[in-house]
Amino acid sequence: RIVTCLSMCKELRFIVNTLLEINHILYHHHLSQKIKMPNIEQLRMEDMSVAYVRALCAVNGYSIGRVDHDNDGYDITIHCSGCPEDNCKRHSPTIQVQLKSSYAKIRSNNDGSISYALEVGNYNSLIDDKRINPLILIVLHMHANIDQWIEQTTDYLKITKCAYWKSLKGKQPTDNVETVSVRFTSNDLLTPETLKDIMIKVANEQSL
Repeated sequence: RIVTCLSMCKELRFIVNTLLEINHILYHHHLSQKIKMPNIEQLRMEDMSVAYVRALCAVNGYSIGRVDHDNDGYDITIHCSGCPEDNCKRHSPTIQVQLKSSYAKIRSNNDGSISYALEVGNYNSLIDDKRINPLILIVLHMHANIDQWIEQTTDYLKITKCAYWKSLKGKQPTDNVETVSVRFTSNDLLTPETLKDIMIKVANEQSL
């Protein structure tokens, strides 16, 4: 009986040690799963598009605001304190922006223009002509290779490629199910000058 008891104790000790080892492994695996990694590519692309617009706003002295929840068809707002130029009809113009960044959804056309595959839900928000604040679409055309997103020398830090903008207010509804192709030309480039022109038109209650 003593021998049997000792044998059972050894087996029990072996089982307990095995369970403790398994628990140790699972615990460290759980910790490794909780270690935060850098943002995924899509989030980095979103940050790049915000950085692009923020730079243009900084040049013009405008403020940029990010919304907590994209449930009204826009991602950021651009606001000008006072007047973007002298003798505007209205002060403190604000626009809402649906902000996109992509390489996979952009197609280059033979005439030098590009086409962006815009989701139907986003399109429906942009064509709404009953909004109080103007809503525009801004698309940052990006390189597929993340190493080409920016260039830096001792003279400059440059965001490569460029962004385009367009107002779709009042466009016809679509029967498409998934996406609508939106075409941009070189006339639709978003620059510090074109952003200022947009804010001036808003301040003067003109159509975009």
